[in-house]
Formats: sequence, C-alpha cells, structure tokens
Amino acid sequence: MKRLTFIFALILCAAPAYAQDIGTADTSITSNQYFRDLRCAKCKQEKMTGHWQGTRIDLEDKGVTFASSYVADILGNTVGGRMQGARYCHSMGWDANFDLEKFAKLAGTQFHISGIWRAGQNLTSAVIGNAFVVSSIFGHQQFRLYALYLEQALCDNRVNIRVGRIGAGDDFAAAPIYWNFVQNAIDGNPVSIPINLYFPTYPTATWGIRAKCNIIKDIYTISGLYNGDPNVQRDSAYGMDFTLRLKKKGLIFAQEIAYAPNTDKGCKGKGLPGIYKAGFYYHGGTFFDMSSDINGAPYVLTGLPAKKHIGNYNLYFHAEQMIYRKKGTDCDEGLTPFVVVTVGPENMNKFPFFLDGGLVYRGLIPTRKHDISAVGFAYGKYSDDMRHAERDAGAPIQSYEFVVEFTHKIEITPWMFLQPDLQYIVNPSGAHNIDDAFVVGTRFGLTF
Repeated sequence: MKRLTFIFALILCAAPAYAQDIGTADTSITSNQYFRDLRCAKCKQEKMTGHWQGTRIDLEDKGVTFASSYVADILGNTVGGRMQGARYCHSMGWDANFDLEKFAKLAGTQFHISGIWRAGQNLTSAVIGNAFVVSSIFGHQQFRLYALYLEQALCDNRVNIRVGRIGAGDDFAAAPIYWNFVQNAIDGNPVSIPINLYFPTYPTATWGIRAKCNIIKDIYTISGLYNGDPNVQRDSAYGMDFTLRLKKKGLIFAQEIAYAPNTDKGCKGKGLPGIYKAGFYYHGGTFFDMSSDINGAPYVLTGLPAKKHIGNYNLYFHAEQMIYRKKGTDCDEGLTPFVVVTVGPENMNKFPFFLDGGLVYRGLIPTRKHDISAVGFAYGKYSDDMRHAERDAGAPIQSYEFVVEFTHKIEITPWMFLQPDLQYIVNPSGAHNIDDAFVVGTRFGLTF
C-alpha cells in the first residue's frame, strides 16, 4: 500500500515539478493565468487527476504530455479446470512524450519513454491449467522499463519512423478492436505468434526500427527490424538489457500491408470503416524440430538431438468491417465483426494454425453510447509433428484448445470503466485430461 501511495503521489506531482524545473510556471495571477483557467473549465475531464490546475495544458502546449493508467482483473474459475479458485492481477503503466519540434526545433521529431508495474497471480497456471492465459495483463510481474525511442515524421507525414527500444507487437498483428477483450488469446495480439517464436510485445521492448508508409489513400505498409534475442525479456533485467547478441540469436524482420477504407477522421457521407491486412513475421535464429532428429527419424525413439532449423516464420491475416452504424449517432456506434488467422510450419510451431474473431458493438444500450458489448473466440490447433512426438513418448496428446468470451465494458466516467467478463474454456491444455472451465470476473480501469 505504501508503494501504491507513492506512485499515485508521483503521478500527481511529477508534471508540476517538471514545469517549475524548465521555468514555465508563473504563480502570479495574470491575464494569462485567467485565460488558462477559463480554458481548463471548458475542457472535458478525460483523466482522473484532471488538468492539474492548468499545468497539464501548459505542458502540452510546450510539447510535454504525460499519461498513466491502472487496470485490474479479478477472475475466478467456477467449474472445471484443475480446481476452483480466484486470482487478482493488475497492470499500471505510465509514459511521457516530448515533442522535440517545440523543444529543439527538430521538425516532426518526438521522444517517448514508458514503463510498467505489474503484480498479482495467474489464474491460468495456478488454477485452470490451460494454454491461453485468461488475463491479458498478466506477465512480468515487476517494475519494468518498456519503450524508449525517437519517432520521426517525414514526407508531409506520409512516412513515420521509430528507432530505439520498441515492441513489434505495437505495430504488427495488432488492432485496437482486440483491446475490447480480457482473454490474452485475443487482447493485444493473436497469442499464437508470441507462443510460437520470440515476438517482443508489451511489456517487452527491444532494439529495433520500424517504418510506416502511406502509399496511397487507404493503403499503408509497415516494415520492421528487431533484435531477435529472447533473453532481453527476462525479469532479472527489468526491461533494461540493452545488449545486442545478433550473431547467436539472429534478427527479426516483419512486414505488413493494410487496406483501411473509410477510417480517416470524420464519417459524414462516407461508407462504413474496415481494416484488411496481411503480415509476415520472420525470426532468423535457431529453432528445433518438433519431432525429427538430426537424421530425420523420431528423436524420442532414437535419443539423438532434435534437428536444427535456421529461421522460423508466421503469416497472419486480419479482417474487420463495420456492418451496421446507428443512424444519427457517432461514427463508431454500431456493430463490427472481425477475424484473424495465423499459420506457420508444423515442424517448428506449437500452434501452426490459430483462429480468433468476434463481434464488437459500441452503444448497444440506448443512452450508453460509449459502452462496448463484445463476444469473441479463439481456437488453437497443436502441431501434428508435436503430437507425433508426444505419442512416441507415451505422453498425453494435445489436439486443440478453444475459448469463447462474453464481455461488456461500462464507461462510468471518461476516466473509469468496469468490465464484467465471462470465459468458457474448452479442452484446457488440449489433451482432453482437464475438464472444461468456466471463468467469471471483472476488469476495472482508471486513466490518470
């Protein structure tokens, strides 16, 4: 509790202190102070801590923006699984962005730094025993540095480049529609990719560079190159392993192309928005075969080392399309279905085929236009090659895991939400030796 109190105090005090350090705060009551206060009064309070008596707005005008959030999951397994029980976990993130065009007249340049504090327990490993973690905010339970990068806009904002400590999951196999869910198989990124091969995603960042280019209206590409060493994500480094071990661990290359019609600002007179994209994710490191030894025979039977492969990859495809928009309402009120598919080689990937999707409806309940109702599912098929090895070893044979989620996000205020959540997990761990589980709980969030 002392640590939590300290963090809240830091969030509330850091920005005003910073403003005084850079010599921008004038405590005298002047005409500028009056107009600043008037401006604050007209602003909608979208953050719990407000505008810090105008200091937050002053800082934003000078190019400094701060953000912080707290999200907690309380989830319990009511039937099935290994046993019944409940667990709590939370994730608290904070970040600061500096517009260097305002600071140093570096046109189109931004500097960004962010961190995270996570704590709590994992209901999946402690109680259920399934593969797809029921809470997307569980992982790396510690204080941790995340992003540290420079961002440069070029060619009249048609090209955007980031370089520094970044996460591939922020740009590739990502979509805001995923964030409406609690289940980790859907929320954030399709979970098959980080399970199959090293995929630096929140809260793990690594050295990298990525470039986004708007080719023509509604069509863009993203290219990325990253350090492929998975050791940078270890908890003992607290997100601050800045080394490069490219010779031994290899590089990661990612490429995505997207078509996003009717997604620019404003919707009057436009069609319904959609996003369609395809991506390729390649890791150039060493991977071991799921079943074959160095001679191509089953390694479980021969006792020889598993065959080595240089390089592994996953392909992914995403489609979402609003199919209904409420008349006379905001642009995003209505129904949007989505679907995601990932595929990879059977001999190197635990989930060579993965499928998830769902329906998201914003404003389903009249007068509650910011509430979000959603149903989603995720299906992961275990590798046939891995199953052959399990059969040869006399181990339980894993076939698939399937989860369906029902969730409803209630906006209490612009800076607070409550999200009741239900998840039904079919064939936990994929081996037909754990009863189906039914998870009940809620997510709670604050934006400071």
